[in-house]
Amino acid sequence: MDYYAATLREPGEKLNNDGLLVKGIHLKDRSDLVVMVLSSCGANKKLSDRIIRNAEKLIHKGYDKDVPALLQRLFKKFGHSGFLFGKRTPDITVLVMKGINYYAMNRGCNRVMRIGRLGATDLFEEDDGILHGQYYYLEGRLPEGSTLIAANSAFFERQRDTEIHRRLCPQMCVGNNEMQKNIEYLRSQLWSRGEKRPVTAAAVCVK
Repeated sequence: MDYYAATLREPGEKLNNDGLLVKGIHLKDRSDLVVMVLSSCGANKKLSDRIIRNAEKLIHKGYDKDVPALLQRLFKKFGHSGFLFGKRTPDITVLVMKGINYYAMNRGCNRVMRIGRLGATDLFEEDDGILHGQYYYLEGRLPEGSTLIAANSAFFERQRDTEIHRRLCPQMCVGNNEMQKNIEYLRSQLWSRGEKRPVTAAAVCVK
């Protein structure tokens, strides 16, 4: 199985304080893991960095254990606003892919989209993720040839799903360089439409 990835972490009128991680973990005699983490915390860059580091550590050390339980630990740890985190609860998205199986958790304004050969759909609306307190959880299997993209609201609000599909459908994702060029095209399209907020996105195509 092949994986191709592309990322965006661009400033707008303000610095981009989002945290972003896309990492592949090669496992001997098992399906490889791909981990995607997106943390949006507004002005709190340190908190974004902490979330990314904790997610990476949890999954890397516990990849052979219960993945949903690992993700729940992460969301519980960073799931409440308070004195340490300021007034706003951070938006967090975590995707873990094991072969064609995926596990996903999401909270806040980030969106996760699944792009197939014929169209694009919102992952959580499509699969009716289960609500656990403040976050949604779901798991499923990817059809052969799929792209998953997680991004903040600034990436999605000024673009139609059909435009994203046209650039990031599996047919267009023939390598990392091609994916990166296409996601950067979508970024330039946002700027031309007047988007001024920081834009953060990560996409992984599985073939």
